[in-house]
Amino acid sequence: MSKKKQCNVCSWELDEWEALHPSLHKDNSLDFDLAKNYCEEHERIYKDKCKPIWCRSCKHLKIYQITITEKSKTIDLKRK
Repeated sequence: MSKKKQCNVCSWELDEWEALHPSLHKDNSLDFDLAKNYCEEHERIYKDKCKPIWCRSCKHLKIYQITITEKSKTIDLKRK
């Protein structure tokens, strides 16, 4: 790959590895659904709040934001 593309906001970079293993992109309906389903499953299992955080500039998935709730703390205590 001759020229790398980089997002000035989140520093996401298209390099050779990324070209072969693309990250999730908000404008791709399959990727968007995968992220949404991941959060739904996480919330169902762990009772945490889950939200995919997309870069506003390049629209690639940055992180899954997990918020611990009282329900999830209760479940963690039951596991111990």
